[in-house]
Amino acid sequence: MPLGEETAMLVCRTRDVSIVGIALDTEATIDAGTRVTISILDPQRGLVIELDGEVARPLAGHPGVGVTLFEPPDEWHMFIAERAAATSPGEHRPAPKRLRVLVVGDDQRRRGALALYVTSGWDVRFASDLDGTVEALGDFTIDAVIAEHDAHDVRWEPILDQARKTQPRARRIVRGAVQGAPAVAPLVHRFVDREAGLDALLDALTADFGAPA
Repeated sequence: MPLGEETAMLVCRTRDVSIVGIALDTEATIDAGTRVTISILDPQRGLVIELDGEVARPLAGHPGVGVTLFEPPDEWHMFIAERAAATSPGEHRPAPKRLRVLVVGDDQRRRGALALYVTSGWDVRFASDLDGTVEALGDFTIDAVIAEHDAHDVRWEPILDQARKTQPRARRIVRGAVQGAPAVAPLVHRFVDREAGLDALLDALTADFGAPA
């Protein structure tokens, strides 16, 4: 956490969190406008989420500061959504098995699907493109990779090809508009319509059918 002309490491208690900001308890004096980097543990996944932001103001009635976040990653959105789901009176139905799933798609597609993956109860990681997929597959053993692309979108092909080469036992799914799906798709175990919901996706990840050639 940079303080003035220097860089200092502070351990702070998190008082409150949201998609756009964090309130931190600290006795240190940190001026508004100070750029900071925050590392926060997601205990559900055992991940450390890195966040960049700027001190907005001191906390009212408490020693600490409020920090505005800059473009928090998907993991932060999921962390916040899961906290909200845990305190919500609505239904939260996790999958029978805690699957490890890599979801690949552009920012808009991943954010649009976030609520679905929050309610899944799976261990979900995200990537935005082929390079991110290669990196994720190198250090994350998965049960499935889900390409958040329409069937006619050719971007899913190299993504699932990489998954087949790197982790051939993983289920390979394309989730999007299924119109125009290839008649023969050796890279894909199943196409799932985006509007079909969690049950259809879970069935695709757990169905007993032979792997494509």
